[in-house]
Amino acid sequence: MSFALQVRWSGLILAFLIFLSAHGLSAQMNVQPLVGQWHGVIQGKAGEVHFIVDLEKQADGSLKATLVNGTDRQPFSSAAFQDRLLTLRMDYYDGQLTLRMVAPDKLEGEWSRQTSKGVVHVPVSADPHKTPTGIQPWSGPSLTGDWVFTWPEEQGAERTTLANFKQAPEADADGNVAVSGIIEPVSGDTGLLHGIVFSANGVTHFHLSRFDGIHIIALDGDFQPDGTLRGQQGGVKSLEPFTAERAKDKATADPNALAETLTKVKDPQQPFGFSGIDQSGKALNQSSPEFAGKPVIVDIFGTWCPNCHDEAPVLEKLYQKYHDQGLQIVGLAYEYTDDQQRSLQQIGIYRAKFGLTFPLLLSGTTDAGQIAKTLPQLEGFGAYPTSIFIDRSGHVRAILAGFTGPSTGEKFQEVQQRMDQLAQEIVGSSK
Repeated sequence: MSFALQVRWSGLILAFLIFLSAHGLSAQMNVQPLVGQWHGVIQGKAGEVHFIVDLEKQADGSLKATLVNGTDRQPFSSAAFQDRLLTLRMDYYDGQLTLRMVAPDKLEGEWSRQTSKGVVHVPVSADPHKTPTGIQPWSGPSLTGDWVFTWPEEQGAERTTLANFKQAPEADADGNVAVSGIIEPVSGDTGLLHGIVFSANGVTHFHLSRFDGIHIIALDGDFQPDGTLRGQQGGVKSLEPFTAERAKDKATADPNALAETLTKVKDPQQPFGFSGIDQSGKALNQSSPEFAGKPVIVDIFGTWCPNCHDEAPVLEKLYQKYHDQGLQIVGLAYEYTDDQQRSLQQIGIYRAKFGLTFPLLLSGTTDAGQIAKTLPQLEGFGAYPTSIFIDRSGHVRAILAGFTGPSTGEKFQEVQQRMDQLAQEIVGSSK
């Protein structure tokens, strides 16, 4: 090889190495400014909805993202940052958080996801999270304990709901006291709300919120002189007033007790019918070999439903425990749109998320009248999920509406025990 050619090749190799180095450095710089916790804000009707996005740099230089509400941590499906644009996917809700870095300490963008009314776009902003510092005594009132909320605009079982809060004993340097809690309607709990209690102009206020990809909730209110609460709960567009008083006993508005009263079958003597299509497009119903003559738990759910996500692992445990004794479980999915391909794809993501091994069928959409059309034997349906326990003869033994999830603590244990008891009953039934 001539000297000139050697020089030329050496130059090309050096240029290539410089390119690789620059590219690697660029990728590192591209990710590094984001690493850490970002405080996200969505403007709701009852005040700001707060959450944290925790961004971690992986060994390969990529990002891992987690949505944080108090102690509740929820993983994003994927995270990417390119050209100052952060894209966080939440595939299991068919949603995406897109934020552009407009300054080193400022992100602006939106949360978007598919709903029954089309794709919604919610403005979001974020800045670096700052942990409160300092401690000072707090002598004001406390939210800690059980409360009974009354919602004047609601009807039936949802008009009165139980709530539980835990408030820190001391305030931070700004006079804010950390508080978390959960509201527990029979249709399904809110998940963990988090926020602060503070005093201003002689009045003690509280503000809690939650964003989890589906819920966008702000709870804003005041302590009244008589020890009751008054305020409002709002989403991005909705606003609903409430009053609350301390619960006199744990049975007041207990969602697990109400769960068996909300939905009934019109004729308990008539075998229960259901239908849907599986992932391959095959139509199945109650007479299919998979279900005929077997004890069956029919779970009415939607992949868009947080409480359904809470219930899914519990159902899988029941299936693994009692399937050898004949128990079958079938999920009937009601999705946002009539796009069958999209709905089956979301069902597949839902199955993979929880490692579900029982059948999941696409049975309809969330449009008004769909449950009445596809499951005409039900009356009083009002909650996703709703679990129907059917004996070997095909008759309904019990119906549980809603689901009290992990954030409810003791009630989460109670509902699991009740579901296990009902599963044993239908497994032990005869044809």
